[in-house]
Parts: sequence; C-alpha cells; structure tokens
Amino acid sequence: MLKNLVQTLLRRAGGSASSATDAESGAGLGSLRDCIAQAAECAAAGNHAAAAKLYRESLKLWPQDARVWCNLGAELDAIGQTAEAERAYRRALELDPALAQAWYNLGRLLQEDGRAAESESCYRAAAVLVDAGTNLPLWLLLYNNWGLLLYGQGRPQEAVALYRDALAIHAEAIDLGSNLLFVLNSVPGLDPRQVRDEHAAWGRLHARARYSHARPAAAQVIRLGYVSADFCSHALAPFIEPVLSRHDRSQFRVFCYNNGRNRDAVTERVQAGADVWRDIQAWGDDAAAQAIRTDRIDILIDLSGHTSGNRLLLFARKPAPVQLSYLGYLNTTGMAAIDYRITDACADPAGLSDKAHTERLLRLPQSLWCYAPPADAPPVCAPPALQRGYVTFASFNHIAKLNQRVLDLWANVLREVPGSRLLVMAVPDEAAATRIRGALAGIDPGRVSTLGRLGRVDYWRQFAGVDIALDPFPYSGGATTCETLWMGVPVVTLAGDYGFSRSGVTILANTGMHHLIARSADEYLRFARGLACDLEGLRRLRLSQRQRMLASPLLDAPAYVQALEAGYQQIWRQWCSQQGQPHA
Repeated sequence: MLKNLVQTLLRRAGGSASSATDAESGAGLGSLRDCIAQAAECAAAGNHAAAAKLYRESLKLWPQDARVWCNLGAELDAIGQTAEAERAYRRALELDPALAQAWYNLGRLLQEDGRAAESESCYRAAAVLVDAGTNLPLWLLLYNNWGLLLYGQGRPQEAVALYRDALAIHAEAIDLGSNLLFVLNSVPGLDPRQVRDEHAAWGRLHARARYSHARPAAAQVIRLGYVSADFCSHALAPFIEPVLSRHDRSQFRVFCYNNGRNRDAVTERVQAGADVWRDIQAWGDDAAAQAIRTDRIDILIDLSGHTSGNRLLLFARKPAPVQLSYLGYLNTTGMAAIDYRITDACADPAGLSDKAHTERLLRLPQSLWCYAPPADAPPVCAPPALQRGYVTFASFNHIAKLNQRVLDLWANVLREVPGSRLLVMAVPDEAAATRIRGALAGIDPGRVSTLGRLGRVDYWRQFAGVDIALDPFPYSGGATTCETLWMGVPVVTLAGDYGFSRSGVTILANTGMHHLIARSADEYLRFARGLACDLEGLRRLRLSQRQRMLASPLLDAPAYVQALEAGYQQIWRQWCSQQGQPHA
C-alpha cells in the first residue's frame, strides 16, 4: 500500500507543469522525487509534521504542483494547523480547479470548522469532478460526509435523498447504507415496517456472506463482551458506566472492545472497571472476530447500531454464540447475526415493535436505561418565569430532530401561551437559525432565540433560564431528556410507535411523570399550556424533580443491573439448552 502511494505521488510530480527549463527540471527531479517519497512514508507512518515539512521542501522545487499543495494541506490539517491547511487547499485549487481531492478536503475542513454553506459548495464542486467508477474511495467519502453535513444542518430529508441517489449508483456502499438507516429515524411519517425492511435489506446485502458459526461450548461464568467506539465523554457514558461497574464478577466476566480513538477520564474509568480491555480500532473485522473467539466470549453486546464508529460487520462474523444490540441504537440493526435487542415495554410495546425488528426483543422489567447523573451539574433553581413574568420553552436536542411537524406544533404552543419565548440550543449557524425561525409560521422572530454548541459549563447555565422543555418527534430525546429532568426542567413528550420515538415515554414513565406523556398533538399542546399556566405547580415540580429521579428505577443501578444480568442468564440458558449442553 505504501509503495503504491509513493508511486502515485511520483507520477503526479512527474506529470506536473513547471516554468523551469528542461535542464533545471532534470537537475531538481531527483531531489523532488526523494522529498515526495519521504513525505509519503512519513504520512503513512502517522508522522504528519515531518510529512508537512517534506512537502514544503518539495514545493520549493516544484511550486506549481496542485497535488503536492493538496497533500501539504492534508498533513497540516492532521496536525491541527487548519488555517494553513485551508490556504494550501485553496492554492491547490488556484493551480488546478479540477482537482476533486482538494475540493473534498477543503469541504471536510470547513465542515469541521462549522462553515456549512461553504463546505456544501465545495462538496458540490467535488461531486461534478469525481464519480464512483473512476475514484470510488473519494466518491464514498464525499457522499458520506455530504449527507452528514445536511443532517447536522437539520435537513435529514435532504440527507436521505442524497444517500438514496448515491446508493442508486453504488448499492453496495456499506457506510452510505448505514448512514441512510440512521438518518431515517429523524424523518416523520415513515411506516415502521418499511424502515424495518430497509434495515433488513442492508443486513442481507452486507452481513449474510460474512456469517459464520461460533464455538459450541457452554460456560459457568458468562463472559460478556461490550463493543463500542464511545467509551469516552459521550451520550452513552452515563448509561453504560453504572452497568459495567456493577456486574457480579462471581457470575460474569467483562471484556470491553474499544473501537474509539478518543481517550478521556471516562475511558480511564471504563477500562479500569473491565476485566479485560482491548483496543480494536486498528484491527480488521476478521482479526477482531478471531480475538473475540479466542477470548471465548459467550454474549457479545453491540453498543452502537448504525451510529458512528460501529463494528456491525464484526458482529456479522458471529464471533460469539449469542449477540445483542443495546443502548446506542433504538431500532433494529437488520442483521440476522444479532439475536436480541435490549429494551423495555414502555419504549417498545408488544406488537408493532416486535414486527419492526429482525431481532427478538429482550424487555427489561422497568427501564431500558440506568442513568448516572452528572457530577458537574449545578443545583436546581426556581423557574425563571417567577421573576421574568413570561415562560421560556426550550429544546436542547440535536437540530436534525426539529422537522416541520415539530416546529408547527411548537408554534402552536407559543400562540397558546401569550408572551412565551422559545430557546433552541445546538444550532450550528445562522442559516440553520433562520430556517427554524422561518418554519415557526406566524411567530414573531423576537420570541425565538438560538444558541450554538456550548461547553459543559455554559450548557448547564442555560437551564436556569428555561421553564419547560419540549421534546421533538419522531426522534425524541434520550440523554438530553435525562439531563433536563435532572436540572428540574419538566419535559413534554409525544409518544410514538416504538424505539427512537418513545425514549421520552420510558424516561418520564420511570420517573413518575406520566402526566407529561402526550398521545396526540392536541394533548402535547394541552400539557405544555397547563404547565405554563400553573407557575406555582411548576415551581413545586421543579424543586422536587431531582429527588424524584433519585428514588426512581431510572437511577436504581443495583436493581437495574440485577435485572439486566437475569436477562443475560435467561438467554444464555436458552442457547445452552438449544445446544443440548449443561449450563450454570
């Protein structure tokens, strides 16, 4: 692979235009080739600073080579010198406006910098220049990231259309298909059975051929393997940490297979609490599957589903006898190789939920989740409406969840509560803020405030200025809802059919807040208005909410883990019985 990379760079250098004389070109070509070859070797080895230095040396000999400028930009980007990287990409495009790689690289940098409109323009330019037939790797990167850009701007329907168009060209694109499935969860009005069928089609296309049988051996102590890219400061953390730290080691041995590159204090705690920790991000699926078989894992648990950093194709190899999906993706994976999904009866009522999954549903007796409250959260304060004289509604959820149906209902809430305000958090830029204000038909824009993504300290401060939170639909809040309730702010939710659309239902039900679970848009409106019109009741609710949560099943970690372990033991006994083997 390295040899091919070096040869490609040398070919590019040899074919570049130059204003030097033939004699000068011949004299410098050997040095140029050496610089480019060494830069490629450094880049492949991860020594990006050295690679950048060598590309700069190359440009002294060959300053008109757009591809070398593009390569320099990539190395500068890798070491965090994004302003320099942007200049390098733009210089490459001055020299060669048809260089698709430079358009893509610049678009990716701008996307990460939050400059969505500029990024999308770059992606559109790249799309004109590259196709799946001539440069499939770049084409896949382009469409994957372009779709995620649209999703991050709160335009999931456009992301779905983009992914469908791309899959019509290259149906076997694994990541494009997986991203499409994830984004579908944000789109209102879809038939759950259609969504299931699309997941199942992905599973048949990408997983069936990799399926293999696991070892036929039972165990006295059940060996659990948890696979995730999110053993770090992530929305998963407050739900998985209480589980991993409380497993009964006389009955279970815990292995963590880490597919993430980010390490922080959460990572350190999770690793310290595991019996065995393995970093698998650099391993291929075959190697990781073999390691899991060597570890003799009995139950392998996916914590990602179709979210970023997943290793679903590892699960497709069936390295463990029993495989589950849990916590990170509240829908079917569509894979025959995954036997169960863990949920509860509030999140996934019997009937439609079962039909919407390829997995069997293992329902815990109370809550799907066990929540560990954040240590850095400030104390709860009284509702700000008591001092301000008007009610502030808020959304702390991802902007992609705020579809037109949600915004129409929220506009009705604002109309029904005179003088009320709406604060929308995590709005990436002014274009997205303008879209939200425009979609709130008939509402004075002065009543709507938006804020971008904030650090943790500033994030917690916002709750002091909010009276009532409004949950979006069909993709309702999970970790965000728990944080909001912990800060005393009540959340009004609209119950959907299953999974992603019922996160708020199971959280509110398990914290004794059934009266805020609406079954229709009219009920949602009535519940929001009722809270806003009873400020004394709102004050009592707010100041008692944290204690209510502490006494709820949602925060009862010992009982939760005991129920989860009973579920593991149940399905393990079933597997052993099916194999005609004894079990513990």
